[in-house]
Amino acid sequence: MAQIPNASKSKIEAVADEAADRNEAAASTTPGASSEDIQAELETLRRDIAALTQTLASYGSGKVREAGEVSREYVESARETVANIEQDIEDYVHAKPFQSLAIAAGVGYVLALLSRR
Repeated sequence: MAQIPNASKSKIEAVADEAADRNEAAASTTPGASSEDIQAELETLRRDIAALTQTLASYGSGKVREAGEVSREYVESARETVANIEQDIEDYVHAKPFQSLAIAAGVGYVLALLSRR
């Protein structure tokens, strides 16, 4: 599982701690709390949960963006490698055409033998 960076982790912990503190404060109020007090505490709890959800979502979208950038780098690197290999093969064929033809014929013969089975 991916590790949460310290800055994001501390921000998430701060929001969660704040929500827990408010919840404890609401629980410690007098047992005869009015319905308005309870509604206000529920609304505060909803806002805290929404803030925590938003923080987690922004962290997740940042990780998705980072993964996209890394994958683009890998794709570009693979393209460069394939282009280099293609150029090397082309240079080899131009330098040694008869040897290249013999190798191609040998590979074709072996593949034909394997495909019969």
